[in-house]
Amino acid sequence: MKFLSRIFIVTLLISTASTTTWAAEPDPEMSPAATTTQINITKPQSQVENLLSYAKTFRGVPYRYGAMSPKGFDCSGFTSYVYKEFGYKLHRTAGGQLSNGTRVNRSELKPGDLVFFGGRGGGRGIGHVGIVTKVDGNGHDFTFIHASCSKGITENHSSESYYKVRYRNACRVIKDNTPPEIPVKLMGFDIADFTADRVSE
Repeated sequence: MKFLSRIFIVTLLISTASTTTWAAEPDPEMSPAATTTQINITKPQSQVENLLSYAKTFRGVPYRYGAMSPKGFDCSGFTSYVYKEFGYKLHRTAGGQLSNGTRVNRSELKPGDLVFFGGRGGGRGIGHVGIVTKVDGNGHDFTFIHASCSKGITENHSSESYYKVRYRNACRVIKDNTPPEIPVKLMGFDIADFTADRVSE
């Protein structure tokens, strides 16, 4: 009985040693990258995010009345130019652009929405337009990019005294604000393609 026990213990030790050696010494022919499954997830930008990134490339371009080119913009010229790059045709005037989208309450604003303000002369009419770049946590205040008469393409905040009293309305031109599906990469290959290749073999 003692002899059988000793054989069992020796067999167990040999088995354990073999397993330990195999785990500690990967196949030398395999590259380090091949011994580990790596999944790289990249979040693609939504159309709105791309639009805002594009709009911000014009920061510092001077204000020019009636102009809509990278050499100069007025307010509606700027919004028209930016949206046109993404396939949306807007009216040429600030007031006209309000009808190019679905009106939204101030508490429902999202980045990419158009916001409208009264002009310098006061009154209830629309005289200025910008694009929301960020909405504050309170769901009421926001940052927007626009063509300022004094600073050209710049960003301002809705709480600033000049804009606070002149806010009039807002509309949403791009209704789908969600990013496209996230592609999953498996060791450098698209996982969908990798699966399709395995199925077709």
